[in-house]
Amino acid sequence: MDFYTGRVLRINLSHTQATVEPLNVDWARLYLGGKGLLLRYLWDEVAPGIDPWSPENPLIVMTGPFAGTGVTTGSRMYIGCKSPVTGILNDSCVGGSFGPELKFAGYDAVIIEGRAAAPTYIAIRDDVVDFRSAVKCRGMRTSQVEEMVRKDFDRRAKVLSIGPAGENEVPWACISCDQYHKAGRGGHGALMGNKNLKAIAVRGSGAVDVGDAKSFLALMLDMQADVLTADNLWAYEEGTPIFVDPVNEGGALPTRNWSAGSFEGAERINSSAFQQLRIKKRACYQCVLGCRNVHRAEYQGTRVLGEGPEYETIALCGANCGIDDIAALMKFNAECDEWGLDTISSGAVLALAMDMTEKGIADFGVHFGETDTYVEVPRMVALREGVGSELALGARALAAKYGHPELAMEVKALELPGYDPRGAFGMSVAYATADRGGCHMRATTVGPEIISRSMSPHSLTGKVEYCVAKQNFKAVKFSAVFCDFWAVTSGQIRTLLERLHKRAFTDEQVNEIGDRVWNLGRLFNLREGVEVDDIPAALYERVAPSRSPAPAPIGRAAFVDALRDYYRLRQWDEDGIPSEAKLDALGIDVRLPSGPPCSMPGLPRPSEIHRQ
Repeated sequence: MDFYTGRVLRINLSHTQATVEPLNVDWARLYLGGKGLLLRYLWDEVAPGIDPWSPENPLIVMTGPFAGTGVTTGSRMYIGCKSPVTGILNDSCVGGSFGPELKFAGYDAVIIEGRAAAPTYIAIRDDVVDFRSAVKCRGMRTSQVEEMVRKDFDRRAKVLSIGPAGENEVPWACISCDQYHKAGRGGHGALMGNKNLKAIAVRGSGAVDVGDAKSFLALMLDMQADVLTADNLWAYEEGTPIFVDPVNEGGALPTRNWSAGSFEGAERINSSAFQQLRIKKRACYQCVLGCRNVHRAEYQGTRVLGEGPEYETIALCGANCGIDDIAALMKFNAECDEWGLDTISSGAVLALAMDMTEKGIADFGVHFGETDTYVEVPRMVALREGVGSELALGARALAAKYGHPELAMEVKALELPGYDPRGAFGMSVAYATADRGGCHMRATTVGPEIISRSMSPHSLTGKVEYCVAKQNFKAVKFSAVFCDFWAVTSGQIRTLLERLHKRAFTDEQVNEIGDRVWNLGRLFNLREGVEVDDIPAALYERVAPSRSPAPAPIGRAAFVDALRDYYRLRQWDEDGIPSEAKLDALGIDVRLPSGPPCSMPGLPRPSEIHRQ
């Protein structure tokens, strides 16, 4: 098949073995690559009910079919596993240049299993795979690791690495790519640390076969001209900080541990404020959008230089912590990058600790708006030192430990990102049904609810249909592996799939791929014991103080009705289980085992929410 290398690299750390096996082309035709193909491999590679911390829980790196070609944003890749945090599927998309380099080395994917006996890094040069000692990397931050690996292996190598947070198995440890790109959320970095794997470096000398290169280049040039339009230019001109003002005005900006939906200091950490600090732009490999912003500031006499922060970091580590000092926020973001921490969970857990401190529940020595201890928290969490040892529990476990689980804003143990459903009601459905727990990437209703105002933000009317359509579309988009910042159309995806599979596609067939991927993810989660589809009670029981408060709360009854509608529209039963007819229609060849969920016995089934 053109575009694919047709090879999967399997690495067993326990036995220091590397083998190559053929890509399952039937799965590739059904699931494309990226998210979809990753999930199909996870289904077979993850033994039902396996302990996520088991050496046999694999970590999979999956490229997209267009990595290493001229398709814009196609350099991104997916990293996945059974999450050590949530116990269900965990897939994370990361940009940079590792994906194309892996294809140039001759691999569509890497499956990593086992656990190394000592700190190790893997060096891949085409067909040669070396297992090298990473003892001297122990304790190194991500930029130091990348520099050391490139010096030891190849200056032009592309590197995935973990920082001390991963080594110490902090639940929200990231995997870093090109220093500033992170496979965050759900603990990939923690699992990599548990495997005693400090880094993976790759250098390839091959190329990607696209078939008729001349006509493909012409198609890419036409498509890139379409990309550089008003629908996509916001990514280059301002990037994600552009969302701070409208989300704040719309009452959906999490503030002081979700106690409010608007932050009075937002104008000091918004897009305009960051543009004054921007010194240059960057882009991922094969991307014409160039959304990456490099900023420079000074915090307490020390220069802070780095990429970002993005909107989610501004929301969770800024407003949610009561921080409007832009230099301190940049410092916090840079520290998370270096120590290897996901900023969404970092900000969420820190805001929870601040809230509990100010409520007198426990004294963690951190307060809303105070910056001195704030900028030290990433280091303390990554090293599990001082207050960081407790914060490293994560929001759910920390709140439960002190008897206040209602203060933890999470879904299925994954801390919520930067959109308060009380200002955008549709996000309640999006969060509750997201396949990896509290996540905005599967369906974000903020666009029509707050940005364009084409849908009422304070109503659930039409939101179920919108979420299902978006989840399906995002699933196929992320299986072809395009950046979320490219407003790619179904027609553009269809054109590329026709090139990929050398046959005609319809919009319905494009949607069917996304529906197939989404249902497969649901099956995986049900097999492993997915928790009830719900959100924190505070988010539908009361209105958040904000600049645009809702006239009434979402209400539990309305939320439950919406969830029932979601299941019906998906053709799932009251427990959220896909029907046999649905699975047959989608061509999904796997089924749930009989009996209760494997890894989480005793959990309420999804239908339990209807009876509470």
